[in-house]
Amino acid sequence: MSLRTLIVLIILGALLLSIASMAAAYAFMRDQLQILFPDPSQAAAVEALKLVLVRYSAILLAFSTLITAVCFVVLSRYVIRPLQAMSEGIRAFAERSERISLSDFKHAPKEISELARVFNDFTIKVDDAHARDVEVSRMKSDFISTAAHQFRTPLTGIRWSLEALEKEQLTESQKALVSSAKDKSHQLVSIVGTLLDISAIESGKHKYSFAPTDLAELAHGVAQDFAELASRMKVSLYFVPPEGTLPLAKADRERITWVLNNVVENAVRYTPAGGSVSITMNAVADRVFVAVRDTGIGIKPEDRGNIFERFYRAENAVAKENAGNGLGLYIARTIATDHGGDLNFEPNKEGPGTTFTLSLPVAA
Repeated sequence: MSLRTLIVLIILGALLLSIASMAAAYAFMRDQLQILFPDPSQAAAVEALKLVLVRYSAILLAFSTLITAVCFVVLSRYVIRPLQAMSEGIRAFAERSERISLSDFKHAPKEISELARVFNDFTIKVDDAHARDVEVSRMKSDFISTAAHQFRTPLTGIRWSLEALEKEQLTESQKALVSSAKDKSHQLVSIVGTLLDISAIESGKHKYSFAPTDLAELAHGVAQDFAELASRMKVSLYFVPPEGTLPLAKADRERITWVLNNVVENAVRYTPAGGSVSITMNAVADRVFVAVRDTGIGIKPEDRGNIFERFYRAENAVAKENAGNGLGLYIARTIATDHGGDLNFEPNKEGPGTTFTLSLPVAA
């Protein structure tokens, strides 16, 4: 119900109450006249009383209508219009981050003018804070990109040197040390590559090659790629073909493969031996969904709000698998949202584990 409607209803209610009061007064006075006046004069007195009340009611109705119109115009101009302007300003700021100055309220009530001033100050502070955050984020991305580029060249040289050294005649203990150092160098190069991916995605420099993509084929290939790891870890990995033909999704094939690789690998690594991981698919309206369900260690309630944050790793995940840098899910979700989709999760309703669901828009 709008404020205008509420005001009209209140005024109409007051008018009806006034008319009802006059009708009650007329009935009361008529009864009293029947007692006070004898029968011959009663009819004339009642008629005179009725005429007075009718005239009075007509005057009251006209006066009330005039007062109602004046109140309605005044409230519309000085209360309702400013509130509508503030509502539109709040909606524009919330939905489009568009700041509309609310300054033309000099004739509005003091409370409304003060509310508009507070809102203006609030939007200015939010814009300033957002601008600072954007600048800090840009500087951070630039630093990460520069540092990662600086690390990549020497790390690549170290890796090549270790690979060459591994081919030399070495004792078993020396071979073990060189092999361990080579593995660590591979991990460092992988971390540098991940940091470069983050920098490119956050700065908007990463370009996606969107094309109609068969997600069923993509997910099936990912399942085959991780079959050996699942077997080694004694985890059953299932790909459940979709019922019927799914619509093609709008996706960058390479980047979405990376997302599915990350989610499926996490599911396998964080599922104890004897557990299972299943990949299912379906389509609803204009979305295609890929769900990866595991019977693993799950995500504790206190960790669920941070699971997609950069460098965040839950305690039970660290205890189960020390490898990892806490960046995979952050990058995966960023890629999904850049596609106009999403990556989310929920605890399994039946049994242990978690289900991660990737959603992507259907290709036009």
